[in-house]
Amino acid sequence: MDVQRLLLGIALMFALAASADCKTQEQQVAKSQQITLEADFTDDSAFIGPIYDFFDVAVRTDKASPNSKPADFGQTPNVNTVRMLGGWRSKNIDGDAYKWNGEEFIYDFDKVTERIDAWLNNGWHIFQIVLDNPPWAFQQGLHFVDEPDGINYLRKDANSVYGNGVPLSDYAAWNRFIKDLTNHLVKVYGKERVLAWRFRVGSEIDPRPKHWVGTRQQFFDHYKNTVEAVRAVLPMAQVGAHFRESSFKGNYIDYTGSTEDAYAPHFVAWAKENNVSYNFVAISYYPHIHKPHELNMRKAYEHDFAPIQQHSDWDKNASLEIHEFKLISKMQLAGFVSVSTSHASSFFEMLSKLILEQNIKEIFQWGTGHNGNYAPEALTQFALLPLVGNKLYRNKVFGKPSINGNLVDGIFSKGVGHTNYDALLFNFNKDNLEYQSPEKTNIHLQVAHPESTRYQYRVGTIDKHNNAQDIFTSAHPKARVSIEEGGWWDSSYHKTASSSKALNAAGRKVYRNFKYENPTILDWSDWQTAKTINGNRNTSSIQIALEIGSFAVQRIEIRVMH
Repeated sequence: MDVQRLLLGIALMFALAASADCKTQEQQVAKSQQITLEADFTDDSAFIGPIYDFFDVAVRTDKASPNSKPADFGQTPNVNTVRMLGGWRSKNIDGDAYKWNGEEFIYDFDKVTERIDAWLNNGWHIFQIVLDNPPWAFQQGLHFVDEPDGINYLRKDANSVYGNGVPLSDYAAWNRFIKDLTNHLVKVYGKERVLAWRFRVGSEIDPRPKHWVGTRQQFFDHYKNTVEAVRAVLPMAQVGAHFRESSFKGNYIDYTGSTEDAYAPHFVAWAKENNVSYNFVAISYYPHIHKPHELNMRKAYEHDFAPIQQHSDWDKNASLEIHEFKLISKMQLAGFVSVSTSHASSFFEMLSKLILEQNIKEIFQWGTGHNGNYAPEALTQFALLPLVGNKLYRNKVFGKPSINGNLVDGIFSKGVGHTNYDALLFNFNKDNLEYQSPEKTNIHLQVAHPESTRYQYRVGTIDKHNNAQDIFTSAHPKARVSIEEGGWWDSSYHKTASSSKALNAAGRKVYRNFKYENPTILDWSDWQTAKTINGNRNTSSIQIALEIGSFAVQRIEIRVMH
């Protein structure tokens, strides 16, 4: 009997130990499936630089109305004016600043100043004038052919997707034209004001034949010619060029019978070799929501940005910029279908982290609102704006997400005076675009305050609950049911696509009458009070536990109390 009791006791001990081991393992798994974000504001080596405003320039073409304002955050809106000189696809030469009247070439600079005045009179600031499409008169004397012969341009490209992209028939005439135009602008607006504007030579040159049908070297020569003309009048003018990303592959066969890939890395090397200056080099960035490799920020930088910015010949005084951006669901011939769900808010925050950490100075955008509602990218910009001027610090990420593929990270900053700390977090998943359950997240901040320092914090959220399109589709179930099944949704569009494009006529009618006022932009929690821990007389830790939703952005405001 004693032996039996002994054996039962031993068995019970092993069972309890096994149970304890299981609980410990479960606790470890649960802990490992929490994300911890750490930033050390006492470590000077983690300081990156100030957070700057890189998101306040709007791109507008010749067809745009100056009455259409972007999300301006209470500031004067900035505009990048595209196709200012004419050469439009419509071939309406009335808009050209350089004309052939049948006997001679004449200037019509009033066409340029009328467009500039339209922006200025509607409360805009001219950030940049784009010298891209040449007026149609610059095709005078050219001969076009049907097949590449290495001499004449192709007839099918004489009027391309966006108008005149043919190299100039007379480079000397173009040089005089740009000089005289620059003098005209100085005369009308004053030297100081014009110097505050930048000039860009060309738009997205390398995806030929949309904006350019010549060769790479022909554009480089055109750029040099244009820069020399502008700076003959304004030696300190800010001038640069715009290409596609470094990974761009071209399949267009030009008049020489050749194809050419991305221009920007070649431009950097050519400019150094030929002592040609540039103040900025810009690229376009149109990631597709359904292509995971395009949503990986590390790889995107390595393939699309680094070959320019990290090029051995890169001018360290110049800036790398993005002059066209949109997270899209589909690219069209002369446009795109944007992503309008909260996926775009989360993605823009992820992109913002890359931009700030890699010192990419500008990101121009097309539209930041539709039908009176803010675009999801604009919501993130409203959250980011108060951080401008703060000191940006590197952070670390530990742990494993509960949802496979979720990436939780953020921007961590310290305000002036060591009493304000702000973090902007995101939760994005490039592999699974379905809305999932929230991720448990811990924030650990090392600060220069003694242990038990009191602080307040609150959390503001952007997610599907304050995104206009998500709210609309939630209120109108037909907006997510295909047309074939009796709903409004065109199934050829991605589920994140803008309703203004993807709905049928019945759905668009309802959508046009829908207006979400974005009354709070951020959905704020109440203020909470806590004390710093794990410290001494000089430093301690702020620790906050929270949950961040799927495809969400969260801003954490922390204010030290005196």
